[in-house]
Amino acid sequence: MTTWCKGRSRRTKLVGPILLGLVAAVSLFAYAASAQQSLEGRYQKAIQSYNEGKMEDACDALKQIESEKPGYKDIHSYLTPACDAAKANYQQEEKLYKQGVDHFKQGQLDLAKQKFTQARSLVLNRPKYRIEIDDYLKQIEARAREENLYQQAVQQFNEGRDTEAATQFGQIEQAKGARAADAHSYLLGIKKRQEVETRKKTESDQQAFDAAVKEFNDKHYPDAKTRFQDLIQKGSSHAADAQSYLPRIEAALREEADQQAFDEAVRAFNDKRYPDAKTRFQALIQKGGAHAAEAQSYVPRIDAALRDDAAAREKTKKTIADAGKDPRQVAQQLIEEARADISGLQYAAAVDKLKTAEMLDPANHEVPPLLKTAQEMADQEPLRLGLEAYFAGKYDQAEQQFGAYLTAHGRKTATAYFFRGATRASRYFLSGEQDTQQKDLAVADFRALKKDSRQFQPSKELVSPKILSLYSQSVGGGSP
Repeated sequence: MTTWCKGRSRRTKLVGPILLGLVAAVSLFAYAASAQQSLEGRYQKAIQSYNEGKMEDACDALKQIESEKPGYKDIHSYLTPACDAAKANYQQEEKLYKQGVDHFKQGQLDLAKQKFTQARSLVLNRPKYRIEIDDYLKQIEARAREENLYQQAVQQFNEGRDTEAATQFGQIEQAKGARAADAHSYLLGIKKRQEVETRKKTESDQQAFDAAVKEFNDKHYPDAKTRFQDLIQKGSSHAADAQSYLPRIEAALREEADQQAFDEAVRAFNDKRYPDAKTRFQALIQKGGAHAAEAQSYVPRIDAALRDDAAAREKTKKTIADAGKDPRQVAQQLIEEARADISGLQYAAAVDKLKTAEMLDPANHEVPPLLKTAQEMADQEPLRLGLEAYFAGKYDQAEQQFGAYLTAHGRKTATAYFFRGATRASRYFLSGEQDTQQKDLAVADFRALKKDSRQFQPSKELVSPKILSLYSQSVGGGSP
């Protein structure tokens, strides 16, 4: 038993090493096959990278294979070209980078961006200038945004849109970029231009206010009111002062309206249109204006005139009846005589006859229009006589007639004032410009005319250039 065991033990010891040897041989064979397969796979992948233009990947892989198994297959056909191409790519990166930097320094941002972008598009595993290139591209993008904003701001400045331009120039200056100094210069220009505009506006406001005050002082109240309201609406620095003038203007306009209403009432009284005159005077009394007391003094005179007219009418009718005449026939005869008087420029006589005809035959429809025409012509008679005397060189007579017309509150007061002023100016110039009293009187008439009628335009053919010049200086506010 012992001998068998010993024999079996010796056989077991022999089998063990044999088995280990077999296992080792199999493992070495498998490893060699695996290594061969891995090398081939890496080689094929390197060739694929080469064909795809990934030269750096191909170069790295082929170098590794060459170190492991020199001369493997056609490795030398690919290794040198791949590595040379990879090296050329790195050289191209450096070249494009340096070109981009040069363009950037020269302000050629588009060319710089082109070079940097080309360098960045190169397929490199270990790019040398990637960080610097990305930084430059960011700077170019920032510069492009700045330049675009700057050009917009310049355009706004050129178009006079200073508020918008100032906002954008301010952003550029705060960013402290390449255009910061230029933006600062434009901001100074905007400030200067705004100062000029402010000064001009102040001067313009002052001139506008002075013009409004002058119109007020010259009693041209409607024009003054318009000018002051414009200043208030525009927010002028004189707006408060302008506002203070408006109540004074309203008071002056009411006073002018009262004066005009009073003049119309007086004209109606002088024309013996007593009912119309009474109505006008009573309206003034009821209103309680500055002319109320004077208007009141006319009422009893009108009542007395109406009584006198009624008595005269009755007396005329009685006289005609006692004479056995028909009042209507007499009225018709007076109408015909009035027509002849009008043709002969005897307007006052025509008015008297037509008024008598009106008393005798109130129903006659011919009388009212004829009476109105004759009355209007009679009212204008002093003005007509004054013009005739002026052009005849009879200045005393002309001045008298113009004065009578103005006293009677004629409708064409502007014409009367102008030619009375022209009459006095003629005396002044005929005196060799020595009679300054006549000049002063002429200037006063011309200015009164301007107050009465802003629209009046004198005829250049009817008076001498010297008189027209004096008139223009007088109404223009200068010193004649």
